[in-house]
Amino acid sequence: MSIEDHSEGVKGRHMPECTVSGRSTGPESAHRALDVLFSFRPDRPYASVKEIAAELGIPLPTAHRYIALLRERDLVVEADRGRYHLTLRTLPLGEAARAATSLIEVADPFVRELMESIDETVLVAQLVRGQPVCMHRWEASRRVRLSFEQGQSLPPLHGASVKVLVGALAVPERRSYVERVIGSDPSLADRRQAFEQEVRLAAERGWATSVEEIDEGVWAAAARIEEAGRGIAALSVPCPIFRTDETRRGEVVRQVRATAERISHALSGTA
Repeated sequence: MSIEDHSEGVKGRHMPECTVSGRSTGPESAHRALDVLFSFRPDRPYASVKEIAAELGIPLPTAHRYIALLRERDLVVEADRGRYHLTLRTLPLGEAARAATSLIEVADPFVRELMESIDETVLVAQLVRGQPVCMHRWEASRRVRLSFEQGQSLPPLHGASVKVLVGALAVPERRSYVERVIGSDPSLADRRQAFEQEVRLAAERGWATSVEEIDEGVWAAAARIEEAGRGIAALSVPCPIFRTDETRRGEVVRQVRATAERISHALSGTA
């Protein structure tokens, strides 16, 4: 997440792509790896390295390097006669995309109404394979606004959205989530007690707030989106603190909760 000033004459920064010893790194390398991954399609589930290189217009050694990377991550596997195909590990990605697409399509008119009312950036977050992720965002028209990237991972133990998401889990799943996060990053152990208390409160209320937990100068409110009585996402509005006095915060929480409830009813087919 970043705070961007969209005043006239202010331009965004561009991170240059770099090469080391002729090998692409950074953004270019990531783009190439994704290009290779997406070269597998329903109409061509199997492909050789030579076919991939020809389709993408890249050198054969480069294609071999990216196939090796995808194999290392267990995303592709070699079949017979040197042809490759995707592994079952990629299935949750498609399932998450389909679920998110349905959710976003339903949520869009309600979120746009909310965004126009409060004129702040709004986002929808979900747990994807146990990781909180920004699935979609609607950016406000203000010159100074908070900016998120779709697909951006969110901190696992900080922020209003993750409290709501983890609060929607069953109690044993909440414990497992915290254990896994701290096991991966022991430096977060000091955050455990406060986070668990905040999650319990979020589970009871269906909403949560945070003050400068992720970024300095940011206050946020989030509310649970449900489908058939099950929490599936968090609707969140992060705001610059300088625009949020106590009255403003109360109004944002009220509107976020009301919008999340409307989206939940629409997903569940109820009035």
